[in-house]
Amino acid sequence: MAMPPSISASVAAADMRRLGNAEPLEPYPGRARDPWMCRHIPCNQIIYPNRNNVMNGQGACIWCAPNAPKNPEAAAAAMLEHGFIVLVDFLGTGKPWLSQCVEAGHIVAPRYDNVTDRAGGCRFCKRYGPGDPYEAVADMRAVGFRPLEPFKNISSPWLSLCERCQKTSSPRLNNVRNRGACCQHCARYGLDPGAPARVYILSHAEYGAVKIGITRLRTREDRVARFQSHGWVPFAQIQFATGAEAYRVEQKVIKLLRAEGHPVFLRDAQMPVGGYKETFDAAQISVGRLLALAEAER
Repeated sequence: MAMPPSISASVAAADMRRLGNAEPLEPYPGRARDPWMCRHIPCNQIIYPNRNNVMNGQGACIWCAPNAPKNPEAAAAAMLEHGFIVLVDFLGTGKPWLSQCVEAGHIVAPRYDNVTDRAGGCRFCKRYGPGDPYEAVADMRAVGFRPLEPFKNISSPWLSLCERCQKTSSPRLNNVRNRGACCQHCARYGLDPGAPARVYILSHAEYGAVKIGITRLRTREDRVARFQSHGWVPFAQIQFATGAEAYRVEQKVIKLLRAEGHPVFLRDAQMPVGGYKETFDAAQISVGRLLALAEAER
């Protein structure tokens, strides 16, 4: 069988400029199917087309493809508008994009075009919530809660009565399904909304992480000390007259930072004491900023 004639590097580069409107940034790799680092002239993005696709008229730039954003920042902003915090670099409109669902914190990998063009949402939220209200009530009753208001969704506070301590609280169904019984009044490390409490801010040098959290002001077992035994270093603590106020400040700070695009930083396995969902990358969020945000919400 006759081998196809080889293409000189100069001809290949000329074809990339003419047909792909792209300027090569490295020597021709020698094979038409190999990725070739180029700069797309119209949008100035670094791209990796292969000559075979360009010669077949498929286009060189993933950012300038139909329905695609012109840069990764625009893509990430569009994902956030549709309820996802992206966790890795953008690979193209049709590629799975590792992200975190803002609504419930699920880690998923939706495609950009599905999310933006077809209103695709979090597959776990679609599967587990809001879901069937009767199933939601059954799950709450199974762990000892009696809901006192209609079901909204898995991530909204749900006013309920704890059958054990006969006090009301507002657990989230997502937490109940993941953690089981989590009454803030009778749990071992629960928070009494009417009792004094504190917001604490910690850092972990080995993990490169920071954390915000809340705990009761007076308790026989110090939650902050338990974190210290696992390498966390206290930075600051703010006292509040009630647990409800401390909880409001903590949740406000977390919501602000998640909206800025800062996802959960550590995994559950790295936090034997719990609290991984309140962690952030210390390279992006400092303990000083956490404290400033908490102070601003007092």
